[in-house]
Amino acid sequence: MNQTAEPLISPPPINYIHTLHEAMKYRHGEISYSYLMGISGEAFRFFYSRLEPEAGMNVFFHNPLRAACKALGFRHEVLYDETYQDAYDRLQENIRAGKPALLPFSDSCPFLIEGNHPETLICQNGSRYKLEPKEVREKWQPGGGFLELGPHGYYQFVIEDREREPKGREVALGAFRGASKLMRTRRRIRNCAVGLAAYDELLAHLNSLIDRKRKKELTEREIHKIATWNGPPLLQCIEARNAAVAYLQSVREHFEDEELKHLDKAIVAYQKVVKLLRKLRLVLPSMSLLSGWSAKEIPGDRGGVDDFSDKTSKFRFNLSSSLILASKLDMIDDIETVQERAMKRFKMDCRSAIKLLKKVFEAETTGIGELENVVKISEKLKM
Repeated sequence: MNQTAEPLISPPPINYIHTLHEAMKYRHGEISYSYLMGISGEAFRFFYSRLEPEAGMNVFFHNPLRAACKALGFRHEVLYDETYQDAYDRLQENIRAGKPALLPFSDSCPFLIEGNHPETLICQNGSRYKLEPKEVREKWQPGGGFLELGPHGYYQFVIEDREREPKGREVALGAFRGASKLMRTRRRIRNCAVGLAAYDELLAHLNSLIDRKRKKELTEREIHKIATWNGPPLLQCIEARNAAVAYLQSVREHFEDEELKHLDKAIVAYQKVVKLLRKLRLVLPSMSLLSGWSAKEIPGDRGGVDDFSDKTSKFRFNLSSSLILASKLDMIDDIETVQERAMKRFKMDCRSAIKLLKKVFEAETTGIGELENVVKISEKLKM
């Protein structure tokens, strides 16, 4: 496999929207990534489970590929085959017909087109490279659906011709309604809270870690969960809200007067969300700020701080490099003292994060409320 371009910069799994963007460009011309994020609803995504903070990255309220194609007026299908050979034969038919086919590979979500040589396919997924049939077989594994539930088998999402070209204003209003539904729902999906309820869940989780009435001691696994969330999951959320800002700015032309006033307030609110989430990344503990050595193995004065790495203890309590350095310089021999300092710092960071998250929640609530106001005014204008 010859890869000739840089890989996607998006944290998974938003790469399916990147791929949809490329597929649309290949077949139908330029449609911006932020526009696709907005009309698919993914610009407004937020899912959180305190049991498994990373799970929200792979949870869906609806199939965003369907939502985007429907909004744009493209016929589309999620195709299923029980056996690989049937699926591969169908894939070849779609490719020969010039229909972009998105596949849920084990490591990405590319779309495939016909290559210059028989049985050779061109894979496009942020980069462009050739795939031999055996490589397709290795990467295209059976699953229980494609961004939605289904029987176990092989899936592909096929984009067909455009059957209608909807008006930009109606598409935008539909996206606002979808965003409202996504942010206001009280459903839980795969144990994840959704939208504003997900912020409540995250706040409750952080509060439980610093609660003075807490009877159990804070565990290493609990700290690890928070540090893990402050990685791809939070980056995904920031990317989504960045796309929300760009999307809302791009649809301003479809509104005027009172509608536009509320839309502009929504844009300001989401800009604030992005700013606050970026601050949150600097406040919460992250895996990059945690050393890799176990607290049970406090080393003596041997080498630099980087030599203290112990990558084998995945869930051992990890201390920040600054605390390790402090323990070295102060010649602290008491392991519990070092741990206590780290615990205090962790709780302080959680308190700061809670303050930021409350502001994020307020801004998110304002933003979605203003989009709902745009919809209400538009409905009055129809009467």
